[in-house]
Amino acid sequence: MTGNPAAPIPVLFLEQQGHRAGAQRVLAEVLRAVEPDYLPLVGFPEDGPFVEEIKSRGIETFLYPLGRYSSGRKSVRDATNLALRSFYCAWLLARIIRRRGIRLVYINGPRSLIAGTLAARLTSTPVVFHLHLTLTRKTDIFVAARAAKYVTKIVACSETTAAALLASHPELRSILQVIYNPVRALAAATPCAAQSGRLRADAPNGRVFVVGVVGRITPQKGQHVVLEAALELTRRGRALRVIFVGAPGPHSFDDDFYLSSLRLSVKNSSLEGQVTWAGYQEDPTPLYAACDVVVIPSTVSEGLPMVAIEAMQLGIPVIGSNVGGIPEIVRDGVNGLLVAPNNAEALADRIQQLLDDEELLMRMKARALASVDGRFSAGNFAPAIRRVIGECVSG
Repeated sequence: MTGNPAAPIPVLFLEQQGHRAGAQRVLAEVLRAVEPDYLPLVGFPEDGPFVEEIKSRGIETFLYPLGRYSSGRKSVRDATNLALRSFYCAWLLARIIRRRGIRLVYINGPRSLIAGTLAARLTSTPVVFHLHLTLTRKTDIFVAARAAKYVTKIVACSETTAAALLASHPELRSILQVIYNPVRALAAATPCAAQSGRLRADAPNGRVFVVGVVGRITPQKGQHVVLEAALELTRRGRALRVIFVGAPGPHSFDDDFYLSSLRLSVKNSSLEGQVTWAGYQEDPTPLYAACDVVVIPSTVSEGLPMVAIEAMQLGIPVIGSNVGGIPEIVRDGVNGLLVAPNNAEALADRIQQLLDDEELLMRMKARALASVDGRFSAGNFAPAIRRVIGECVSG
């Protein structure tokens, strides 16, 4: 006679936005990892396509009034409003924790950290805080570190992300663990014929060097630096095409204005006809495969961009800004190249280096493919996350 299987353990996940980006892709993997032993309830501060994606998987969701996320620097008024909303949300979330018998609060990003930790404190519930970015501003580090004192476990997406927090708060080392972002194995991809032909057309020898930039269209991602570098390369007589994959953040006036300024600068320059705006792509794999190199021109610190791992998984070398966790995957001169942020001329030099040296490019392609090891596999990510959650729930 067999006993009834144990009921799944209720876990409250707190997300900080309703649309999909890198941190949300990781949360989707976390939710896969906890099935079927845990019963997730996912809270969002706003509706959006990522909310619908989670609902479509049969996972229960709800909205809590933390307010809409916006990128960029925040004013004193923004910070004050977030603090007030966080205190109110903490009270609401504490009621949900008690009513639903929640055994763990999983906070996916710093914006929900105050509300989540306060709610957990009010209900004596353990907390996991998943940190997806490298904190650089003193205020952000201070707030995160103060809240983290009441967290059971911190998961950092890279060694650099962990080091930024530990530099001024080494006492957090005992609760911090690095688990790299996962990337799902992709089949060998080739660009569709129409896309490839359009990207590579019009070169005198029938071969255009294609530079890809994948990510949100926002000043911190540095798309303007790539355009400046491309303009410099055309002055040097080099043929290339740039493809931007991504879109402005939802409801972001600053991002919309930035994209408009990028388009205008292209229209008023010699780059007209050499730049493709592909917009947001649910599956950018065919566009990755059309590129000779992918550039990550971030102007501020990053956690560990999944773009770098995805590109290298397809054997595409990466030129990245030497900031945050990028150097943890991009090894200069081996599987890609590093460049100082906001330095368009240096970026142009690096692109030209690959453009002019076919042997170097092919060598880096092979090494890029070999770089995506078990650290970034979904198969290793899932048990690591399950161990963290299991230890917190049982502790």
